[in-house]
Amino acid sequence: MYPNLGLSELMIVIIMIGFPIITLVNLAQKKLTGITLAIWALIICAVPVIGSLAYWIIRPSSEIK
Repeated sequence: MYPNLGLSELMIVIIMIGFPIITLVNLAQKKLTGITLAIWALIICAVPVIGSLAYWIIRPSSEIK
């Protein structure tokens, strides 16, 4: 598949692609509205790994205030 890619490099690529996708799926399942949802989606898309880590650490509540 990727002849010049070692196992460690392949794992890094999978994490860089898969982690943000899993985070965006989880974000879509929350009951967030408007601006909060848009800000989180932009952060996750702009800086995928750091944005995803921030999302999982902060864990925004799904309650509408």
